[in-house]
Amino acid sequence: MAYIDLVSAGFTPEEFEDVKQCIETLCSIQAGSQPLDRELGIDYDGIVGYPLNVASNMLSVELIEKISTYEPRVEVESVEVEIGSNGQLIPHIRLLKSEEEEE
Repeated sequence: MAYIDLVSAGFTPEEFEDVKQCIETLCSIQAGSQPLDRELGIDYDGIVGYPLNVASNMLSVELIEKISTYEPRVEVESVEVEIGSNGQLIPHIRLLKSEEEEE
């Protein structure tokens, strides 16, 4: 589970809901599981087995790269990874509306 903090400034209500749903979907998919786009999703399995501090960094990088690739309407402001009591990594992702103009 990822906690997504999407700042609503600059989005219409419909666009805000669409972007949030797209990010939630992206974070819930295991990379390699989608037949027509094997890169879609997060490679959680590739992170398992590393020390928690390394795995946290790997997860942060993976989230930033995938969100930048699949959701150009937002920019990742920060990713903080909380380590749960059972060793589970819980990312907290803060997103802002992208400043790039669509062409």
